[in-house]
Amino acid sequence: MRRTAVLACVLLMAATVSCGQDRNDAGGLATPHGTAPPGGVAVNGTVREWRITLDVNKIKAGPVRFTTVNLGTITHEFVVIRTDYAEGKIPMAGERFNEDSEGVSSPGELGEFEPTIAKDTILNLSPGHYQVVCNLPGHYHSGMHAELEVVA
Repeated sequence: MRRTAVLACVLLMAATVSCGQDRNDAGGLATPHGTAPPGGVAVNGTVREWRITLDVNKIKAGPVRFTTVNLGTITHEFVVIRTDYAEGKIPMAGERFNEDSEGVSSPGELGEFEPTIAKDTILNLSPGHYQVVCNLPGHYHSGMHAELEVVA
């Protein structure tokens, strides 16, 4: 009886972890595919140790649905930063950069999320140069950034 209860708990936990997550052919989590909002575009991405990957790096201005999954083994975040700094060159203040400092602004973010979790948000972006980053301590400096150009 006890063995049956343990097996049932293990199967329930496995089903809970995998629910709602698309899988690729190798059995791993797949890159999510969000739908574009009306009059806008979709940007799909992944975060993991120590990189952020986007399916596009140049989009038109307007509403953008960002859909991202954490394929890493630790918590990450996904912050959209408007800046003229080159990719990976935002000045650091210790282990991270100040998101309210001169030369950077954030129109929005997905916030922190655990491994295997997918999140999405819609942001209205104007033309300019952006970086998508994880700004948790040490993550940006370790390579968690991707460039995004928004054109008229």
